[in-house]
Amino acid sequence: MKLCLPLLVGCLFALLAGTSGVEFTQFQLYVVHVDNRDQLNQIQELVQNGDYDFWDVPRVNRKARVMVNHIDEMMFEKFLEEHDIDFDPIVENVQQILNKERKKNEEHHRRAKRDAKATVDFDHYWTLDEIYAYVEELAATSEMVTAFDIGTTHEGRPIKAMTISRNGEVGMDRPVVFMDAGIHAREWAGIMSVLYMIHEFVEHSEQYPDQLDNTDYVIIPVLNPDGYVYTHEKNRLWRKNRVQNNLLCAGVDLNRNFPAMWRFTSNACTNSYAGPEHSSEKETVAMMGLMDRYKSAMAMYVAVHTHGDMILWPWGYEYDKYCDNWEEHDQLGKLAQQAIVAVGGPEWEVGNSVEVLNYRASGATDDYAYATGARLAFTIELTGGGYEGFDLPADQIGKVSRETMEVYKVFGKHAGSLTVPVVKN
Repeated sequence: MKLCLPLLVGCLFALLAGTSGVEFTQFQLYVVHVDNRDQLNQIQELVQNGDYDFWDVPRVNRKARVMVNHIDEMMFEKFLEEHDIDFDPIVENVQQILNKERKKNEEHHRRAKRDAKATVDFDHYWTLDEIYAYVEELAATSEMVTAFDIGTTHEGRPIKAMTISRNGEVGMDRPVVFMDAGIHAREWAGIMSVLYMIHEFVEHSEQYPDQLDNTDYVIIPVLNPDGYVYTHEKNRLWRKNRVQNNLLCAGVDLNRNFPAMWRFTSNACTNSYAGPEHSSEKETVAMMGLMDRYKSAMAMYVAVHTHGDMILWPWGYEYDKYCDNWEEHDQLGKLAQQAIVAVGGPEWEVGNSVEVLNYRASGATDDYAYATGARLAFTIELTGGGYEGFDLPADQIGKVSRETMEVYKVFGKHAGSLTVPVVKN
């Protein structure tokens, strides 16, 4: 089993950090420039071995940020130089940019406490309590919304889901779009984009007849509540859930834990650890149960991630394997791509998961949803925000959420045009 010393040190440090939180003062941020397929294949070796934390998906002719422990800097730079890959160190102390992001959020919460008339806004990252309170408020005030718990996490937090339907409840006679966000704890912007969609669909429903008249929605706003809280309180860059695997390492990558061509990974300290077996995690089981409840009407599944400007379709577990109706996936993805461009957004890349990402991902939610019966299954990777923090700067949440709303509009309209199979008793 490969387990480098810096990784062990990092795991132990995270374990011993306690209530003080994890600091990244000893980490530097680089930008690598990938010019061709050969360089991309070399970079993927670094991605797969888990020794470095890539903040962006490496792609040809794109820049990718990667966080490196100071202990590993010489080895990292030597590898890049040997393969003629250009790089630039851009931030010597990663903690500085994380502190900047945290300061902005803290300032917003202080202002909100002073302002008793504060309303819903998209200029800060919401806490889990804010998200859950908003979902419950909508359920209490809108006939279109129901909210309910689908399980509890390892730390005892509820995993909340909600439905949106003009009929009040999802009756399984209309196409369902099933969505989740926040499976990776640190990907805050994806959660915010889904909250923005919920806000628009419920509080401005008259503006979205194409998306609501014939389509119902089942949504898990935060699939990984423990991890999400942990990123707000302890470690901004945490990705997995918070189950304790062993003395040194915690967390399972929930997007590798579903029973869709699941593969065992032996190193429990890596960011992509798939768990001791498929479906081992409470969050995984909760989502599988919810999906099973609505699968007969599930026309579309959408997994929301950040970031990379991508619309991806199955299969993702193996090279050179396309889902049966890949043309329909690709055409719809390109319609969404055009819709983003039409409102001034970037041109997202559309394609098969493995081909675009250049690596396999077994046990992922989109493959599981497609195998379960969803006619269409997508993973979307939102627009990133430059170098000011891991995720999108807070002052860009609104812009990116509005652009991503175009994807949700295209998907919802198409789902509403599909026919739900008649289930015979």
